Amino acid sequence: MERLPEGPKIVGLRIVESIALYRDRFREPAMRRNIIEALTYPRIMLLASLDRKECPHDLVFNPAHEGCQHCDQGEECNWLNINDEFSVLAQQPIDSLYESLQFCIGYVDAHCTHASHNVRRCACECCYWVRSARRLASDYKYVKRSH
Repeated sequence: MERLPEGPKIVGLRIVESIALYRDRFREPAMRRNIIEALTYPRIMLLASLDRKECPHDLVFNPAHEGCQHCDQGEECNWLNINDEFSVLAQQPIDSLYESLQFCIGYVDAHCTHASHNVRRCACECCYWVRSARRLASDYKYVKRSH
């Protein structure tokens, strides 16, 4: 009769593997990658919501131009121009990425609230993103405190 492996050792190994995966999630390269990936959804939302026809600069924010300073889309347009390219995001300090994530959480949360969604309970993509992004921001703050 073939002997089966003992349960507790296998379970223990799974726990150790889970802890290792959990730790990897908090390492800076993984955290940076997770934040950059999380910024994709709000970038798509912002691009869809901004009106290119109304912008004489084709959504290229120019802080020196008076029209950009007083434009209703100014803050969103500026964020897009700073955070539009993945190569640019990869160069930014992780604290700047965190600040971008915080801006996006506020933007997407406001969008959900305006649509009368309950972010804590709603299963739509928008509300799910807000919950996930808040968890990611919380993880980042935890890592920053522990180092």
